[in-house]
Amino acid sequence: MKYCNKCHISIKTNHNYCPLCHQTLEVTKDEEVVEKYPPYQGKLRPVKDITRKILMFISVTSIILLLVINFFTGLDILWSLIPIGSILYFWILMTVGIFSKHNIAFKLFILTITLIFFIYMIDELSSSEGWALNYVAPLLLGSCIIAISFIILIKRINYRDYITYLLLIVLFSIAPIVLILFDVITVLWPSLGLFVLAVFILLFIIFFFPKSIKDEIKKRFHA
Repeated sequence: MKYCNKCHISIKTNHNYCPLCHQTLEVTKDEEVVEKYPPYQGKLRPVKDITRKILMFISVTSIILLLVINFFTGLDILWSLIPIGSILYFWILMTVGIFSKHNIAFKLFILTITLIFFIYMIDELSSSEGWALNYVAPLLLGSCIIAISFIILIKRINYRDYITYLLLIVLFSIAPIVLILFDVITVLWPSLGLFVLAVFILLFIIFFFPKSIKDEIKKRFHA
């Protein structure tokens, strides 16, 4: 049996956090609890094997056809990589963004990084002026940071999950700065603006969110 000091209720559970307020529970009686849950009913329709096989057949056939056409029309410009990248991004979007059971922070991270890589590939193949990393990448990362921040503010989640979101914000803010140091990014203001935005949001979360979040951060990093 465990007790929540905030809700003033006793809970028969093996979990360490209150299901109502997410505060840390105190152990009042050390005992093993057998918890039974109803079977999960998914909201998404299961994809039939035949449908998946048809989509896979169309995708593989299209990739082979694009490579053959690109080979016979000349390999000076590998234009086929752009539609092939679109096909691969479709499968990543379906696998990670829709069918994956990972938390939304993981999905945002994977899809954003994949999209940046795809746009960078288009930038390189089109022999442009580096617009992908200089402008589009900071914009996408900034949008992802703002989305993560709104999720933290609005969505009721366990405080332990905040750590993942905070680490993603830190990672997003550092990445463009590293590319600037290696002269990969030549236009500074979009990346510097992204860094300032990420630091501001990170400090806001640390200073203004409940004390239990700070305690969880300290516990994670053994502070």
